[in-house]
Amino acid sequence: MINFLRFHIILQLFFVSICLADETVIPKGIFTAIFWEKYESESFSYAPWGNEKEANATMVDISVGSSSLSRRFVYYGEGKLNFYNKRRPREWEEDQNKSNVKEPIKLTADFELPKSNEPSIEYLLLFVNKKKNGLWKIYPIPFSKTHVPFGQYNFISQSKEQLYLLFGKNEIIIPSGKSQVSPAVAENGERGVKLKAMIQKNGQYLEVFNQKWGHSENMRGIFFLRLNENKLNVKRVFEFKQPLSSASGYNTNPLTFIQDSQDKSHR
Repeated sequence: MINFLRFHIILQLFFVSICLADETVIPKGIFTAIFWEKYESESFSYAPWGNEKEANATMVDISVGSSSLSRRFVYYGEGKLNFYNKRRPREWEEDQNKSNVKEPIKLTADFELPKSNEPSIEYLLLFVNKKKNGLWKIYPIPFSKTHVPFGQYNFISQSKEQLYLLFGKNEIIIPSGKSQVSPAVAENGERGVKLKAMIQKNGQYLEVFNQKWGHSENMRGIFFLRLNENKLNVKRVFEFKQPLSSASGYNTNPLTFIQDSQDKSHR
């Protein structure tokens, strides 16, 4: 019976490897992630094929912080993407972790993939305050290259007042709670792109933000804009152009075959 199960697992891996060699096989989802709150940082594990309930499922680790986007990671599964805690072992636990016994993993966040006619969806997953059940709440933001091409940025207003922006040579008006994508066009002779923000107050324009940002045509990103009285809080996240093959979980097998060391000794 045991030999039959092993043969079945090897057979599965063989056929999956053939499928993955086909360039037409693409992930269902391509993601990056970030914490909204400052100074948050955690590591998670997930199954790229959504089969984490299988004993020998392939699990991949990702690190998520609050100051920059995580490394891109892909998902081939259906329905819900589950994130599990990835806790660093303490000194007295190191010997225990060397054993073949797997430590139980705990669900810490989940994301239901939205229905889409696209072969692959691409989102920024914004981790916000934990729910009452102890799971992180995830707010998905569309982040496909069609929606936000390289060389452009999505400005998302979280302010109650209308914002008037000067982004390089571009003038942008963003109503409360709305968003707008704009290319970065630097002023003549400028190496970076200046972002200047204003609001209307007492019939006049009041400047609430003014700062220059580095930019490259190989960059794209998102500006989160939140007005706090007469000061605009700006959070910018961005990524550089890179091949999909560099993403975590890309081209992985659903199963990881682990040879029983005891059986080796009986051979």
